[in-house]
Order: sequence, then C-alpha cells, then structure tokens
Amino acid sequence: MKKKIAIVLAIILLIVTTIFSIIFGQTYTYKIDNVTEVNDINNFTITFDNEDIVKIVNKKIDNNRLIIKLKSIKKGKTGINISSNDESYNYLSSLYVNSFGIITIDSIFGKFNGCILITISIIILIIYSLIVLIYNYKNNVKDNLYQYKNISYLGLILFLISLLLHMIITLVTNQYSGLVDTLKNVIRTSSFSIFLLVPITFVVSILVTISNINLVRREGKTWRNMLGIILSLFFIAFTILPDVMYRFTFTNELINIHNMNSIDYYIYQFIESTIYIVQAYIVFILIGTIIIGIKSAKRIPQYDKDYIIILGCMIKKDGSLTPLLKGRVDKAIEFAKKQKELTGKDIIFVTSGGQGSNEVISEGEAMYNYLISKGINKKQIILEDKSKTTFENLKFSKQLINNKKAKIAFSTTNYHVFRAGIYATNLNMKVEGIGAKTKAYFWVNAFIREFIATIVSRKKSHIIVILGLFMISILSLVLEYISIII
Repeated sequence: MKKKIAIVLAIILLIVTTIFSIIFGQTYTYKIDNVTEVNDINNFTITFDNEDIVKIVNKKIDNNRLIIKLKSIKKGKTGINISSNDESYNYLSSLYVNSFGIITIDSIFGKFNGCILITISIIILIIYSLIVLIYNYKNNVKDNLYQYKNISYLGLILFLISLLLHMIITLVTNQYSGLVDTLKNVIRTSSFSIFLLVPITFVVSILVTISNINLVRREGKTWRNMLGIILSLFFIAFTILPDVMYRFTFTNELINIHNMNSIDYYIYQFIESTIYIVQAYIVFILIGTIIIGIKSAKRIPQYDKDYIIILGCMIKKDGSLTPLLKGRVDKAIEFAKKQKELTGKDIIFVTSGGQGSNEVISEGEAMYNYLISKGINKKQIILEDKSKTTFENLKFSKQLINNKKAKIAFSTTNYHVFRAGIYATNLNMKVEGIGAKTKAYFWVNAFIREFIATIVSRKKSHIIVILGLFMISILSLVLEYISIII
C-alpha cells in the first residue's frame, strides 16, 4: 500500500511539475546585479543569433540590477549577447526552447523558470520516504528489536536525512538549476556525506585495526577475529581511491577526463560517483549497525519474566567460570533480584552450554554450580548441557521450557546480545536480551560481523537502493552528454 502511495505521489508531483514548468517556463528573466556604472537601459544592447526563437517583452534597471524578461516564440537554439555601449559589461549565453516552449539556459536541460519545483518535488518524495521508513522502523523495533531489517531501515533513514539536508541547502541558497544539475545534486550527496565522514572514517579505521590486532593477540588468529582489519583496509582504500584515480588519469596522456565531449570524461564521472555512492551507503549501514548493537546491549527487559536463559561460553580448566561467563551469570542474577524487588516475581534460570573437548564439565553445569554458590535455590534452575552453539543454546533451552506463553529473557555479553536475539527470532522465540560488560575490543568485531550479516541477509534491498542511485547517476550523465552534443 505504501509503495502504491509513493508511486501515486511521484506521478502527481511529475504532472504538477510538468504543468508548472510549461506555464512558467515560457518566459525567462535575466537578472544582472551591480550595473552601477550604467543607469540607463538604453545604454545596453541586446542581440540574438536567431531573432525567431525568443523575444524581449520587458527590460529595465531596478536598484542597480539589469532585468530582462524573455518569451519563447518557437523551438530552437539561439545565442544571446548583452553588452553595455561603454563596453563595461558583456554577457554571452545560449538559449534553448524545447517543444513545450520552455526556455532553458546554457543547455537543453539547463535552468528555467519553474525548475525550483523539481528540487521541491524531490524533497517532498524524500520526506514521504523518511516518514514511511521511520514509521516502519519504530514499529519493527517495538515488535522485535532483533531483526536485520531494523539496521537496513536505520541506515537508509540516515542516508535519506543527509540527502534531504543537502537538497534543502541547495534550495535555500538558490543553487538549484535544471534537471541535470538536480540529478547531480542527488549524487553529490554521497560525496558530500563522504567528505564529512572521511576524517572520521579514516581515524576509526585506524582505531579498528589497532583494536583487531589486540583481539588477534589475545584471542587467536582466525578470519573472524580479523574482520575489523579487512573492513578497515576496505574503507581506507575506498577513501583514497578517487584521489589516486584522478592523479592517474590526470597524468595519463591517453585519457582525457577534462573534455566533456570525450567518453573518458563520462566513464571517469560514473566510476567516481559509483565509489562515493557505495561507500556512503555502506558507511550509513555500518552506523546503523553500531546504533542497533548498542541499543540492544543497553536495553533493559521488562521485569515480568518467567525464565532467563544464560548463554554459555568457555570455562576454565578447573570447571570454574571465566570472567566473560561469570559476567553473564552475574547479570542474570542482578536482573532476577531486581525483578523480585520490583514485582515480587521469581524467575527460573536456564543454564545453557554443552561440554567442550577441553572442558572437565559442561558449561551449563559450571553455571549451575556457580548459581548454587550464590544462594539460588535448585528448584529455580534448569540445566541444559547439550548445546554447542548459541543457536543450540536457545533452541534446546526453548525445548526444556516448553511453554509458548512463557515470558523469556536471555543473558549474554553486551556485544553478543543482538546476534543472540537474531537466533531467537529465527527460532520464533519472543525474548528480550540483557548484556554484561566486557572488553572494548570485542565490540569492534561484533559490529562488523553484524554489519556483514546485514548486508548478506538484506542483499536484495541493498542492491535495489544502490541500483536506483546508479540509474540516477547514469541518467544525469546521459542527459549531460545530450545537452553537450545538441
């Protein structure tokens, strides 16, 4: 339904813009400021290469401004020369009149009276899209925070907000122009966003690399632990690639990127805009990932739970808990005590984790023993000791609980909350997670892992958005080329 409304709105705006442009585009008014040395309009000479294309309907000097109003006569092209008799002013330009009688300046798709409505229409469409996305995002988060589409929604919202701000600035500063320049403004938003984010992205990439090196040193050299380094190198490469590409093409005699009649110019422009579009979009999705990850970790479940599942991880050689696992159990105990204090309702702990090849007992049993040592009644503990992964932690715990109406929370490490929540969603479990504190360097890889998972799981949506931006880029370049050769 919302897509149909968007299509109808776009069609209405297109019709209104077309009618408005045809009505007001039949005339064009030149305004030349600071003509202080020439106070008499008769001291200006206005000539056309072709007198049959446009005519002058009014000309005057008002507050040191030369104002010349033109009206279209028939389709065609003509040059205009505005000069003062004392030769202190000389202005040359080209005028085009299309089949609808609209006068455009400098190119067939150039500025015309009424072109402001193109920018306004795009702003209206962006605002509508933002309203729909924000509405969907809020409803989805309220229903279930642990969904990759929440990250996609948030990333796209941030991207559209940057586009909206750029278009509003264009409108307020009177920098809007014809169709080609308006389409270019949409693409420039990507470079505009990247130029704002480049210093931050570059610094963050360095910090992520340092953090990942620390993680690899402490936790081992695996490809998962090196995700941060890989992504950082990607961002650094994409940050410097446009400058490297420009320097290469600028010094290469076989490539001419400064001649607008050359195909080299358009290929270069497309590659450059593609780099900016992809990088800007990816950065905003990554920011969305970070926000959702932090939101998941900081969120406090309602104190009405029947069960809390404690997700296992590696234990010590003597069967005691590692600081990481102890943090998860302590967080569950803290939540249970708070719930008892506020509502008087007890909670049942589900200690979930099997026995690894180098572990003396199962992780579930180790947590069970720890809970007993903390004064938790055995009747309040369910032991799950078969699971080997987070997915199995939740799956097997769900089977042991065996109550579809039960209100369930889970306790894990803060960086792991969103990932565990995703698994719970895949198991159709209505749960809320709480996160225990841990080392900062764990966060980096967690964000990157969820970012990659978001890209993969929502790849069709991301491809559609990026292809849409590509099409705008291609359309602007095609129209620019047509305007050059006509």
